[in-house]
Amino acid sequence: MSAPGIPEKLPYDLDTEKCVLGSVLRDPRCFPEVDGLVSADDFYVPRHREIYLLMEGLERRNPGHCDAVSVAHEQDRLNQTEALGGPAYLKELMASVPSIAFLENHIRIVRDLALRRGLISAADTIQRSVYDEAIDDVNTLVSDAEKTVFQVGDRLVGKDMISARELVDRNLEMLLNADGAPQGLQTGYMDLDEKQGFRPGDLVVLAARPGMGKTAFALNILERVSVKEKKSVLMFSLEMPGDQLMTRLLSSHARISHHNLRQGKLTQEDRRRLTHAGGAFRNARVFVDDSSQPSLAQIRAKARRLKRDGALDLIIIDYLQLLGAKAESRQNEISLISRTLKSIARDMKVPVLALAQLNRKAEERSDHKPMLSDLRESGAIEQDADMVMLLMREDYYEETDDNRDKANVSIAKNRHGSTGDFPLRFTKKYMRFENYIQESAGMPMPSAPAFD
Repeated sequence: MSAPGIPEKLPYDLDTEKCVLGSVLRDPRCFPEVDGLVSADDFYVPRHREIYLLMEGLERRNPGHCDAVSVAHEQDRLNQTEALGGPAYLKELMASVPSIAFLENHIRIVRDLALRRGLISAADTIQRSVYDEAIDDVNTLVSDAEKTVFQVGDRLVGKDMISARELVDRNLEMLLNADGAPQGLQTGYMDLDEKQGFRPGDLVVLAARPGMGKTAFALNILERVSVKEKKSVLMFSLEMPGDQLMTRLLSSHARISHHNLRQGKLTQEDRRRLTHAGGAFRNARVFVDDSSQPSLAQIRAKARRLKRDGALDLIIIDYLQLLGAKAESRQNEISLISRTLKSIARDMKVPVLALAQLNRKAEERSDHKPMLSDLRESGAIEQDADMVMLLMREDYYEETDDNRDKANVSIAKNRHGSTGDFPLRFTKKYMRFENYIQESAGMPMPSAPAFD
């Protein structure tokens, strides 16, 4: 007998369960993501539970092959076609999915409802024990009640907790055999790579005042990672259309004046370089999303799609303060955005490079040098970031012989290595940052697209 006001029906959502199963059937590569958060027992409908158990068996034998044809064949092999609905019901499951982009939310709904049912069952078990006159030891009742509730709570952490033994086995050999080479994704900027940045799961923030060239620097990193290192990069450009981004990339890589390229004033040598640069990017794994207002859920979903295809090594966001999220204040909104970007980096196991604006305090200083406290609108960015880079060009304020074509990057925070400053050479007409080489070295500009 239930208490007054408490519904008799156990909580579950038929449509959401169908969406989760249908998402796997539409894209079997997402099964590990589903299996990381739910189990067969989390499905309330018996038929759904059996279909999921069948999928688990298929995944163990042949990962990534839980498609509708394979699942239907497995049902037939196990003489379960009639009981589970056969191909017709599998088609119904796939048709129920509005978009795989919502899969994470659907998974959590199924899991959360399963936890609620677990708590209801635990409460019923405890209530029956309390009324059981055969149990006369109150301490036993309390102990058993705690154990019953904790068993439900274990579902929240069971697949996330790792023992020290597992961590040692996973990391010890790698640490013992380390050769001293820079860790993480290589950007081609020697001083930056030595700082051990851009590791999988890292949130790297590149911050600067407007006009310093943070987008150009991010594009140069994209170029080096994708063209030289042959890695896959996903860039979300909230401020600039994809066509403009590609024009800047081609100008920088080909060492052609950006102004001349836009005006169509190209020499024969420029055309040769441009063709060479076009071939380099045509073969590069670069994906640009120039939606003006992508949600955090859309960013996660698009990144997950590339990750499933094995084509994601770096995510770039230009820029953080243009993102939006529902929160009580702008400060809380930025905090939610930075936490979510860090979560995306960890979940996808790739570095996320997020560009950010600095406030005006640097303009008020005599040397204009930016500081970590200048991060605009929220200290949460500083808290969530694994590395914070502050970009500045002195010649933007006053050009001298000493600072001409010179930029400074200050590593203001670094969880994996040291902090400190290092210089870069900036060629404005190409919008290109390069490893800094003093004039005394006498190194000429390359005559063809190359990396210094």
